[in-house]
Amino acid sequence: MDSNNKSFQKQSFNEQHCFRLIPSKYPPINLYEDVCDPEQLDAIFAIEAITNPRLSEETGDFSRIPVEERLVGIPHCSYVMAAFTHVNPDGARFNTADFGAYYAAPDINTAIKETVHHMERVMGYTKEPAQDIQMRCIDAWFTAELTDLRQQDALDSGLYHPTNYVQSQALACSLKQNKEDGVVYQSVRHQGHDCYALLKPNLVGKVCQSKHFTYKWNGASVNSVLEISLV
Repeated sequence: MDSNNKSFQKQSFNEQHCFRLIPSKYPPINLYEDVCDPEQLDAIFAIEAITNPRLSEETGDFSRIPVEERLVGIPHCSYVMAAFTHVNPDGARFNTADFGAYYAAPDINTAIKETVHHMERVMGYTKEPAQDIQMRCIDAWFTAELTDLRQQDALDSGLYHPTNYVQSQALACSLKQNKEDGVVYQSVRHQGHDCYALLKPNLVGKVCQSKHFTYKWNGASVNSVLEISLV
């Protein structure tokens, strides 16, 4: 199946709640929250950078994001923007090294399983010693019209290859070029559950931090995930 030329159905979402897990070591970036107009971001960055030489490293490359798609001026919006400004050089299933995507899931357990899988791959490759990794859950609400990849012909295609993202990235590039919102697809790591890949930050209208977790890496795998609570 040539997924780039196939016409997939669309699914509309209105204020859809979703979950994303990120390492707690990444702090919020106040610059994005202090800017009210996306068009002001470049000018304010230039001013702030005069006194903060590490600002570029913190914010990432927001020139990757078209001005009209930037998310600024709401609490915790930097957690969404970071998915588009700090991009994995290898890309991921529905993005390349040239553009980011906000990956999330409607079920927190799916979000956990997805991050555990990718963490095990990275930490296993770099042979990290046993350690605890603190993670925070980012709750977000988005409104979008997403390309629906949950039909059987899509499920049977290379879009769902466990490790090879050539076909899914090609589709993502096509969607990005056509200024589409993103995709809804079935999780490869949590059978029967959905995931989202949003291609525009400003599809999100509300963001907050919620639960905190500890992923226990034993040197070979994440053998348990513990929720942290304050008494």
